[in-house]
Amino acid sequence: MAGKAKTAAIQNLGCSKNQIDGERILALLADNEHDVVEDPALADVIIVNTCAFIKEAQEEAIDNILEMAEIRKTGRCQTLIVSGCFSERYRDKVTKEFPEVDIWAGVDDWAAVISSALFKKDPQESFKRILAEPTSTQYIKIAEGCSHKCSFCVIPSIRGKFKSRSVRDIITEAQWLYEQGTRELILVAQDTTFYGRDIGTNLIHLLESLLKQTNFPWIRMMYLHPQLVTDELLNLVASEPRICPYFDIPLQHISDTILTGMNRRPLSKDIYGLIERIKRKLPSATLRSSFIIGFPGESKDDFNRLKDFIEFARFDKMGVFPFSPEEGTPAYDMRPKTRVDIVQKRCEELMAIQQEISREILEAKIGTQTQIIIDRISDDPDFNYEGRTMGDAPEVDGRVFIQSGNFEIGQITTAKIIGASDYDMFCY
Repeated sequence: MAGKAKTAAIQNLGCSKNQIDGERILALLADNEHDVVEDPALADVIIVNTCAFIKEAQEEAIDNILEMAEIRKTGRCQTLIVSGCFSERYRDKVTKEFPEVDIWAGVDDWAAVISSALFKKDPQESFKRILAEPTSTQYIKIAEGCSHKCSFCVIPSIRGKFKSRSVRDIITEAQWLYEQGTRELILVAQDTTFYGRDIGTNLIHLLESLLKQTNFPWIRMMYLHPQLVTDELLNLVASEPRICPYFDIPLQHISDTILTGMNRRPLSKDIYGLIERIKRKLPSATLRSSFIIGFPGESKDDFNRLKDFIEFARFDKMGVFPFSPEEGTPAYDMRPKTRVDIVQKRCEELMAIQQEISREILEAKIGTQTQIIIDRISDDPDFNYEGRTMGDAPEVDGRVFIQSGNFEIGQITTAKIIGASDYDMFCY
């Protein structure tokens, strides 16, 4: 098989952390004489790199596996590989249901499994990846797993306890990314603020090391736990212009009853205090959060408390997700369940509030100058480029549409905001 397979394609599903794993899988294949192609029909090896966080992600994984299995029948594919969280969680149960799949690779053993099956050898340790475009903005994973015990979450059972990478390894990969043209480095983990607690260091030390030993003009953090956003972290962000003043803090809810059922800390009093501290220390910072609606037992009063909190916090960015009961989690059997139609209505109500808040915040920026990183040439004929501000993470947040100018992808420039919609901005 190793002698015949010369091309490889991947379907990357799920979060940025999973995307990094997929890019490493492609690098492993490229190091073993495989050319990477975009079209699965032209690939000798197809990888479906899956997510399994919630029901919808599991359904997407199955749909993609079946789609690639069909392509295998008519294309060049000799080997179909399923990797990632779906494979880790279900491979012992579903192998017989997907006879078209040749290799099931988990989240920790993918390198060994794929190397053994395709190349008959042990893998060499490497952080190198086949980077997705634009290479100017890239994620770096600073840890694996999670040691929190949120009652609704399957991640600890799939990826294990929190395990930090060494500062040295992270710096080495970050320097390599800069050499590849990366200018915005995005730190990700299941809980970025937990970094280092298992190896005798912390996030502050990592950030200071990155500032000293790399030249990234933008460093962004994602997935901060509300209990671990300290004054020391706020002070560092406030004092370092290269760290994006962007706080992505998934809060999940504000009702103490629901937070207790979720096994989440802190409770509402301290969450309100955290928002006030951030806005006091960094009044121009961007606040992003996400919330789960319809957790078992969520009453109308609980939801009304959440609505009041959204009005108070005035998040710049916000995501809302319906509760997904995941087998194997404590919340799976919790009662009472909230009706699907009520959950949907509540999600829509919250997003309507946020839409208005977002538009007001963005309209207030009209007439101001802001830094923008250029992501791509725009598909919209009315604009030349699309980019983002320090307050916009890729994929999940809004965009800035740029009418004029001549820029390189990845270039950071200053432009004047001339208009805004609900989630996007427009500039010269």
